Amino acid sequence: MSERPLTILFMPESAYGPTNNCIGIGDVLRRRGHRVVFAAEASWQGRLVPFGFEEDLVDLAPPRAGATAGQDAGQFWKAFIRDTAPEFRKPTIEQLDTWVRPVWDELISGAQYCQPQLTQIVERTRPDVIVEDNVVSFPALVTSGVPFVRIVSCNPLEIKDPQIPPAFSGYPTQPAGRRSVTNISACTGRSGRHSTAGSPSRARHRFPTWSLSTKAPSTCTSIPS
Repeated sequence: MSERPLTILFMPESAYGPTNNCIGIGDVLRRRGHRVVFAAEASWQGRLVPFGFEEDLVDLAPPRAGATAGQDAGQFWKAFIRDTAPEFRKPTIEQLDTWVRPVWDELISGAQYCQPQLTQIVERTRPDVIVEDNVVSFPALVTSGVPFVRIVSCNPLEIKDPQIPPAFSGYPTQPAGRRSVTNISACTGRSGRHSTAGSPSRARHRFPTWSLSTKAPSTCTSIPS
């Protein structure tokens, strides 16, 4: 018995990883006769149509002064990561105020700004399913009354499970089935890669063994960076 074609609306983060994830899934759906629409960020204009998808793009912020059309796809986040790269040399706990919080402020601001646009896109496309691979959830999508699928490639640790360390904790993931002692200072949250040798005042703590599968699909259609 044949199934009726569905309309699937994808909204990936404006970066190559999440976008390629959605392209791979969307390609399978398209080959099965379904309609695939991307509500990607506006800098991806013209990059998704060649794969057989529709584009109904969104702006996540007002146009910046001096900005020109045709900018590189995902350029905002590429520039943001470049400019904040020194933050990644710090332990995770020390990045909370100087990197993690500014990123989330930017993401939340984008979700607020594009709310009317996304609402209109949902009305225009009338999707049967919405798929999002993004760091934050967008209210216009999750309140649309349409079945909603969340992909967490941007931050797999947001999945809540006793076997997974808390998001942004900086705690390491261990291979399944192994137990180990990780040196972490209870005061600073520094992970075991920061030596505690010669510092007897720093307590050593045993933490649970976490495991997290990071296997990726063997094949996918992707946009070259």
